[in-house]
Amino acid sequence: MKVFNKLKFNRLSVHFWGYVLVILAIIIPWLLKSGYLFFTDNAWGPNINLNWASSLFLFNFLIKSLSFVLPIAFLEKIFIAGVLILILLGGRILVKTVLEYYNKVENLTQASRGLIFVLSLFALFNPFVYDRALYGQFGVLMAYGCLLFAVAYLFKTWQTLNFKNLYLAAIFSALALMFSVHFIFLFSPLYLLFIVSLFFKKVYRQKKFWLALLLAVIIVLAINANWLIALATSTSPLNNFIAEGITNQDLIAFQTSGKTPLQTFTNVLLMSGFWGKDQYRYLDLTTITGWQRSFILLIPLILYGVFLSFRKRSPKEKIFSLGLILIFGLAIFLALGIKAPLTRGLTLFLYNHLPFYKGLREPQKWVAVIIPIYLFYLTLGTWHLTKTKVINNNLLTSGLVLGVIIVMQASLLLWGFSGQIRPTNYPTDWQQTNTYIKSQDNCSKKILFLPWHMYMSFNWLGNIVINPAPTFFTCPVINGTNMEWGGIYDNSTDKQGQAIELWLNTHGANKEIINNLNIGYIVMAKEVDWQAYDWLGQLKYIKLIKSTKTLMVYEIES
Repeated sequence: MKVFNKLKFNRLSVHFWGYVLVILAIIIPWLLKSGYLFFTDNAWGPNINLNWASSLFLFNFLIKSLSFVLPIAFLEKIFIAGVLILILLGGRILVKTVLEYYNKVENLTQASRGLIFVLSLFALFNPFVYDRALYGQFGVLMAYGCLLFAVAYLFKTWQTLNFKNLYLAAIFSALALMFSVHFIFLFSPLYLLFIVSLFFKKVYRQKKFWLALLLAVIIVLAINANWLIALATSTSPLNNFIAEGITNQDLIAFQTSGKTPLQTFTNVLLMSGFWGKDQYRYLDLTTITGWQRSFILLIPLILYGVFLSFRKRSPKEKIFSLGLILIFGLAIFLALGIKAPLTRGLTLFLYNHLPFYKGLREPQKWVAVIIPIYLFYLTLGTWHLTKTKVINNNLLTSGLVLGVIIVMQASLLLWGFSGQIRPTNYPTDWQQTNTYIKSQDNCSKKILFLPWHMYMSFNWLGNIVINPAPTFFTCPVINGTNMEWGGIYDNSTDKQGQAIELWLNTHGANKEIINNLNIGYIVMAKEVDWQAYDWLGQLKYIKLIKSTKTLMVYEIES
């Protein structure tokens, strides 16, 4: 038994404990200090809203349930660590699946397990993950990690015709849609390739194939049933947002980054081009001299993998590889969006005619499809290179060099994102204010949070983040929905927000607006342009009841 346990531990040593060390190298600075992590697009707090029409309803329900056992600030850090480990493990299973098929590596040796570990780092350490993580778009990264798993299981289904793998692909696809609805467009060409490739194997003659495909669809629909029903019955805010909120200005505001079409194309090839990096709210990788050198060193291995996917392969294998390359080209084409004359026409056509495609405001998300294709061919090229005498005689050194090259693509992810994100506690007077308001009428009234901005800076944070008030205060909060970016003031179509805008523009002349929205308190943060709201003190139906270091609290008189 002792020998068995020792062998089992050794087998896990690379592809488990190695991943644990990688994740710890990222999150340890956060675990050593209490507090929440605040990003431009992500701010957690002690309050979790459960909205059944939201695609994140099941996730929020899980977090709320766990919050009775663990602090939410700790759960936030665990969630981010979970997203990162999901990406690593998604990369691992994709690499392993490619090796098992193309190289018949079924009984993994220590060397092949080490290679799998090193190559899977490519899935995490790249500009796409770095940019989205630093901006706080962990929903997109969660969907990307699930996409890696889905691609691996679809490939496994194709190679083994074991439809249990198709069900696993469906589960991960469903989870991806839960965290980022518009990944449905990114999955479409991958599933199309899978189905077409199976047709060349004449699987369509088998009834079990159609039953398995039907069950896979049912799995996706069942996991996302709540928000799909809300969407179908027009009770989801997503309906109005896509139909009315998103305009042509969104295509300009969220276009792929690059000063010229050529630079944009280069950014996409290098897995960069996220529009958010141009807001200078975190250290931009592309401003570092030689940031692209690591990927340039990997290009020969990727191209070698492409060559090997056609060399001495069966027609079915060649068709599959050709399909991957076509999807790669399509993803690059669509990722350019309106930035290049050649791609602008198709982007506008899809935007105007393909239902819900306009919701995919950020074409750079198509890079999420490019990365697993890179990893697919990088695995092929690297494995065959290890068979050469020079590399085979120096496997450890070669693996370390390759690992360093891959990590250097986005080494700023290490050590708490290079110290750019630090845990911070909400101010004491926020906590005191929340306790006071809750004790007055047990949250029968709403809170209006000012200044009226969706994104704003806080002195106690030191950077611009999405307004954290709704996730902090226990009572329902109405806060700014105005993004104020890229020529867009507010595209939320939120009726409450529109009513508050009218109330603010008239300096509170119409009290009925406040009454109709059931607002009992106004919490004013002493931040940004808060002094422009001095007129609040002149309204007879508003009473200042508390002024603290960071807040002013008003009560609406009945």
